[in-house]
Amino acid sequence: MSDKDLEKNEAEEEFEEITDDDACSVEELEESIKGFLTGDLTLAQLEGLGAEDLYGIADMGYDLLEEGKVDDAQKIFEGLNVYNPFDPYFHSVLGSIYQRQGKAEDALRHYESAVELYPEDINSWTNAGELMLEKSSELIDGENKEAAETLFQEAIHCLQQAIELDPEGENASSLRARALIGVVAGTIEAAKKAS
Repeated sequence: MSDKDLEKNEAEEEFEEITDDDACSVEELEESIKGFLTGDLTLAQLEGLGAEDLYGIADMGYDLLEEGKVDDAQKIFEGLNVYNPFDPYFHSVLGSIYQRQGKAEDALRHYESAVELYPEDINSWTNAGELMLEKSSELIDGENKEAAETLFQEAIHCLQQAIELDPEGENASSLRARALIGVVAGTIEAAKKAS
């Protein structure tokens, strides 16, 4: 037997034969598809992927992000978000990716989804607040001061949420939120003294 034939036999032995007992009935299949179409099942659930499978992929995506391969990480987390759009972690990381890419609107949309799904997400609250502060400062220099003020108030709300979730100041993101609030307070105080 050649090496190629041996490898083929070993590969075939790894896979169990699928029998009729393993197959879904037509009714079960219809029910699963109906659940997916009505939003009761995620694509991951429909395809039989569990949280362990998805988080294994997420770990690879996060490693790529840490290596600076942002575009590759983006593809992975966008795919994960399709498979399970109800996972706040996937939204939070996508927000971070888009923020690094300068896509503020996309980043904010994902941070908002993350905190909607998991209101205790300090990182997403802080990142959203920081982005909103940046956007409000850009708007205030323009002619849209009312929009800038609204965005500024939303930013402060987000940062305060992060601080309230970590009253002891143990989380790096809540410390960043505190620092941002401090800078804002200092800037407001300086403006008051100057006028």
